[in-house]
Amino acid sequence: MQIAGTQKVALVTGGTAGVGLSMVRDLVADGAFVHFVGTNAAKGQRIEQALNAANPVCRFIALDLSRLRDVQAFARRFVDAVPRLDVLANNAGVMLPARQVTDEGNEMTFAIDHLAALVLCQGLRPALARANHARILNVSGSPSHLLKPSLDFDNLQLERRYSLIRAAINAVHAKTVMTEILAERFAPDGIDVNAFHPGGVKSDLSRDMRFPLRQIVGFARLFMSSESTCGKYVSTSDAVTGMTGQLFVKSRPRPLRFERDYKDQLWRCSQQIVARSTGG
Repeated sequence: MQIAGTQKVALVTGGTAGVGLSMVRDLVADGAFVHFVGTNAAKGQRIEQALNAANPVCRFIALDLSRLRDVQAFARRFVDAVPRLDVLANNAGVMLPARQVTDEGNEMTFAIDHLAALVLCQGLRPALARANHARILNVSGSPSHLLKPSLDFDNLQLERRYSLIRAAINAVHAKTVMTEILAERFAPDGIDVNAFHPGGVKSDLSRDMRFPLRQIVGFARLFMSSESTCGKYVSTSDAVTGMTGQLFVKSRPRPLRFERDYKDQLWRCSQQIVARSTGG
């Protein structure tokens, strides 16, 4: 892999479908070399081959984000392998009809959507700090659902009252709150951290849903776009440089302003879960 000295380097999770794949294509078109993560190796390799048909512009990485030990080990290897990281886009997510627990004891949706993103942000911080105004982008959602404090810290991983929708909102809300926390913590390194509402984008999230919900979502896909306009804007636009701690809806930023105690509690709980899962 040869990367020009001035060529931007990006890492996109969930890069084989939906918002992630849209951002992979947009970043490649913008001239970046893109590493993209997914679990479907065959699909990832097909995308890699298609995008690399003329020139090497991307690399697929097979990685199970539910295993935080593996995510942490990957981040260490990545930091040693690349000169810098300009863009980190955390797009991976799942929607599961029944509660599933990972090998490390975490609720699957929370592990992939929130905890893995946190582990990547922290583990890749040295590579991000080596870039000039690196940016971290966390996929979020509608402000009406995600800007209201809603976490139950006694039931953070939904051992009680699990549902597909509750798990998805719970995990994405936690990642949105963490966006503001990391924006504050990473500011000394010149790393911008923002969330964004991707809009209606075709994805594979319905693949694990039960009938008839899968059919309803499948019908809605007919009216969805294959590209996230907001994802393209926040990942490639120079206008976003220097902006941090925001939730972007379309191209408009909205400041994240969660209460300090709420942020501190999520930070402590998340760090404790990560430490337990990774052995330190």
